[in-house]
Amino acid sequence: MRDYGEVSSDDDLMEHTLPDHLQKRRAQFKRRMEHLQQAGLKLPPDYDEVDFSDNERLESLHEKPVFNTMKPCRKYEDITLPYSLGLIPAPISQWLRQYQVDGAAFLHELFVYQKGGILGDDMGLGKTVQVIAFLTAAYGKTGDERDAKRMRKMRRTGDNKWYPRTLIVCPGTLIQNWRNEFERWGWWHVEVYHGENKDGALYAAKSGRVEVLITTYTTYRHHKGSINLVEWDCVVADECHIIKERSSETTKAMNEINALCRIGLTGTAIQNKYEELWTLLNWTNPGKLGPVSVWKKTISDPLKIGQSHDATLQQLSKARRTAKKLVENLLPQFFLRRMKTLIADQLPKKSDRVVFCPLTQTQADAYENFLNSDIVECIKTASEPCTCGSRKKAGWCCHQFVPGRGRWQSYVFPAIANLQKLSNHLAILIPQGVDPKEKQDKDLEMLEIAVPEQWQQLYSTRDSIMNYANPEFCGKWKVLRKLLKWWHANGDKVLVFSHSVRLLKMLQMLFHHTSYNVSYLDGSMSYEERAQAVDDFNSDPQQFVFLISTRSGGVGLNITSANKVVVVDPNWNPSHDLQAQDRAYRIGQCRDVEVFRLISAGTIEEIVYARQIYKQQQANIGYNASSERRYFKGVQEKKDQKGEIFGMTNLFEYQNNNVVLRDIVNKTNVAESKAGVQVMGIEVDEEDHHVGEDTAIVTSGTIKKEEDSTMSQLAAMICGEAGAENATPTRQRQQQQEQKQPSSSSTTPSASKHDPIQAILAGAGVEYTHLNNEVIGSSKVEERLSRRAELADENAADVRIFGGPYSSQSSEQFGYAVDKKSGRPVRFEYHPPEAVMRRQFCSMARWLGFPNAVEFALVVEHMTQAQRRSCLERWYRWRREQLLESA
Repeated sequence: MRDYGEVSSDDDLMEHTLPDHLQKRRAQFKRRMEHLQQAGLKLPPDYDEVDFSDNERLESLHEKPVFNTMKPCRKYEDITLPYSLGLIPAPISQWLRQYQVDGAAFLHELFVYQKGGILGDDMGLGKTVQVIAFLTAAYGKTGDERDAKRMRKMRRTGDNKWYPRTLIVCPGTLIQNWRNEFERWGWWHVEVYHGENKDGALYAAKSGRVEVLITTYTTYRHHKGSINLVEWDCVVADECHIIKERSSETTKAMNEINALCRIGLTGTAIQNKYEELWTLLNWTNPGKLGPVSVWKKTISDPLKIGQSHDATLQQLSKARRTAKKLVENLLPQFFLRRMKTLIADQLPKKSDRVVFCPLTQTQADAYENFLNSDIVECIKTASEPCTCGSRKKAGWCCHQFVPGRGRWQSYVFPAIANLQKLSNHLAILIPQGVDPKEKQDKDLEMLEIAVPEQWQQLYSTRDSIMNYANPEFCGKWKVLRKLLKWWHANGDKVLVFSHSVRLLKMLQMLFHHTSYNVSYLDGSMSYEERAQAVDDFNSDPQQFVFLISTRSGGVGLNITSANKVVVVDPNWNPSHDLQAQDRAYRIGQCRDVEVFRLISAGTIEEIVYARQIYKQQQANIGYNASSERRYFKGVQEKKDQKGEIFGMTNLFEYQNNNVVLRDIVNKTNVAESKAGVQVMGIEVDEEDHHVGEDTAIVTSGTIKKEEDSTMSQLAAMICGEAGAENATPTRQRQQQQEQKQPSSSSTTPSASKHDPIQAILAGAGVEYTHLNNEVIGSSKVEERLSRRAELADENAADVRIFGGPYSSQSSEQFGYAVDKKSGRPVRFEYHPPEAVMRRQFCSMARWLGFPNAVEFALVVEHMTQAQRRSCLERWYRWRREQLLESA
């Protein structure tokens, strides 16, 4: 038997995705619509024949909500919702912004026509308030104390009049928040189906004595049979990304929920892949989108392939067209999303800095020891042809077992977990005395591989605080310790998130031996204990550090007393880290928020973070059809296109003394800049090209010693990045600069003032950081290239914008420069040697009027990615003119 919710063929549509009892309800609703027309809709209840004694004293009735310290957003007047005959009463509407009114209208229309949809607003835009506003309209409430009597009076009429019943399913941490909001925004009969008294709550709902019933996903899954005995008029699934996986038991259970109007709330509908969006939309409107196989073929694959760094014009064009059709034609029927920029005026500033921390030497040695083990070697070579010549893969032929151990497949996830532990803190690898002996034996086996000369000593002192405090065991601790010291002196409050509870407990023990007051929260605590911990931290100015499990504390907590956030380790799912940041950065925050994500450079954590970037870009494309920058060659779930971030080989590599993301970002900067000025290079011999660079750029002999020392450190970073946002000197401008070196340039950003945080990071050995928002998103060059790709004809279909096969015809058609003498397309050398990078950098410094490369390097260090790309484009445009003239 096929599990419910699975799709076995392209013909498996609505008959397999909608349970029988819902098919009957859907058919009944359609017949009622056909017979009664508008009267068959779920319009607000009619209270004309219901007597309210309070009608005689309307002016003295109490109203909700009451915000004594706030000013209303609009006039005190009712708002009629278009298309649904709903009305948001004045006591509520006066506090709603226009986008919230629009959201309530969207939801109420879904309710009236008994359809499903997703409110996908960014966190902080008030999805809960919009739901309550639409329910107020759906129940025909007026926002005053008469609303407390409506359900009872309708039941007493004895005419079996319809009155709505709503089910809200949410994470357990949000139950109290929902209750509080219903209490704040009106008079509602709300019960909770969770805990010891849940049976009484469900009985009240069945008998029509409850307007809203709240439960959790887990409780619903365990008691779906009882809950689905009620014919719910509406189900609201808060944080509905919880049901993003088609095969999960929770998703299968939610697919059976007894409601036609299914509303999902989430700010992260796309977290890992586009199929998750299909799952959510299919839950809201079963069968309407067709099978997932068609979704993959027509949406997922084109979008992913077109986002590759190596995408052809045809692939890029198809991806951009598909994204527009998805966003403009399909999603508006079921999906409404607005961004946090709508409330930017209510929020302070936020910076999201990614800090690439070097491993300590002890960590690096342990990391490399583990990578050189038989376990990792078997995993890495499992998919390669077997050495016996059988043409089978090694892992399924002669190398099915790790020498002296079990099957290699059983070691894949433990090996990944061990690398993540080593990237964090070596002591996490040490077995704990409280663990079962079997687990201790497995952990001890891994510890022996990582530190063959120290494992016995470490195991004998396995519960000693000295292991936790050893600075050689954690490169991140060197960074975090210095940051905390600075923040403590400045009166800041700090949230520290990690998905490793073991690491959090280690930090908690360390902090108890300092002057820092520390709070703690993880999944082992009850909801009440978590709420109390948050209240204590917010109310006590002496509480300095709050250690929080990313999974348990990343949703539903309001901790605006903190203004610094540290994410110690990246999660495979980018939404977890983003949700963690928003615990502090939300309405009510009065101070600027600084976020620091700590990534161990060259390790598996860089791959995890790179995949976060990839997934965030995919989500932006799915939401907004944005032209995201194409950093990565790899394509998710494509075995023949693993690129730099997918596949086992990339996971099990250590880039010692190298920051992988820096190289990838710089590579894209170079490629965009060259493509942006329609230059692919000049097809000349490498040796001749280098001579040309010498002649064209270096006019004052060798590089000075002080410049050389700076360039050896920054050459790889700066090449293809450096530049100013508005630097556009012509050849005449360049000649003037050569004659006169100005003390400062109005077109070039000056070196930033002393940054204590940058000094702290540098003192801890950090060589590279960047702001996450500068890496995520589109660029003007990419937008221009995407527009051109859509206009390209069939002859240019196989052209790769960032490198690949070209013909002179296709190059001319796409607008690229062609050497008039030879007829060949112009193509620069893609990645010149370091010596050429240095010469180009010095030439750029003089081109911009700097007296030497050192001053220019200091300026470049503080430029944004956008400023660097902008100047690069202008630099290559100027170089293009010179080289074409001399060709």
